[in-house]
Amino acid sequence: MTGRTAPPAGGQGGLEDPPAQAPGGELRVLGPEECFGLLETGGVGRVGLMSADGIVMLPVNYAVAAKTIVFRTAPDTLLAAHGNGQVSFEADRIDETSRAGWSVLVQGHARKVEGEDEVRRLEHGTGLEPWADGARDVWVRIIPARISGRRIRRA
Repeated sequence: MTGRTAPPAGGQGGLEDPPAQAPGGELRVLGPEECFGLLETGGVGRVGLMSADGIVMLPVNYAVAAKTIVFRTAPDTLLAAHGNGQVSFEADRIDETSRAGWSVLVQGHARKVEGEDEVRRLEHGTGLEPWADGARDVWVRIIPARISGRRIRRA
């Protein structure tokens, strides 16, 4: 989540590690259904992709539609240029005061949504409105190949 907590003793801090006692809180691995449940509220996440300059993480506001992540972007953006390829997506909610929160990572394949009917369904079904100014009429769908997550709560 923030990288401030050391990995559990004997582990590398990977998402497959068993629940561990973190300083001040319990760290728990989440299953795919629980991860999707957290993502379904939508909000802001980050899309990770490989560009000519290396790995790039870009913020997007997103929604969940049929167990996929969807977002909108402009046609001349890096996100649109990589709208048909391998990506990662990460979203989290953190409460620093209570030292609690969750983080979900989706790894999968992005594809541009091409059909007018599908775009219309997403527009009406998600209500997703871009935060940034300008035309954001390229819809991108991330189809998960792997989803994992963690939650930390005060003990």
